Amino acid sequence: MSSQCLNPGPLNHLALTSLDLERSAKFYCEVLGFRLTVRPSFSFDGRWLYREEVGVMIHLIFDAKHRIATGEIETRGNHFAMQCEDIELAIRQLKEHTIEYVERVLPDRGYRQIFFRDPDGHVIELGEWPEVHQMVARDH
Repeated sequence: MSSQCLNPGPLNHLALTSLDLERSAKFYCEVLGFRLTVRPSFSFDGRWLYREEVGVMIHLIFDAKHRIATGEIETRGNHFAMQCEDIELAIRQLKEHTIEYVERVLPDRGYRQIFFRDPDGHVIELGEWPEVHQMVARDH
């Protein structure tokens, strides 16, 4: 067995299943500032979204079997996170959109985080932490 890693490049996209593509695309566009982009003519329905500042696409894929998470927002379960420069503004905007959220503080570092769900129940985190390379630099 080889001891070399695969050597992947930057993250390209996140694939998220959806029961209602229009509702979810509208959420990502209106709440998080993504935009719809051209998608290949696959044999299944979906939407591709992009926001240049995030640098990663979101691929919404229709799945009639998708189950929407309900109940308490689980901050330690599957989620994806994006950096947020103004967490107070983000909180105000979530409230304007009547989106429930949970706020946490990153232990030992004091960075604030907010967690909320998209219309399909996927958990999203916004954090006021610095760039990733600055966060991992503390490890050295």
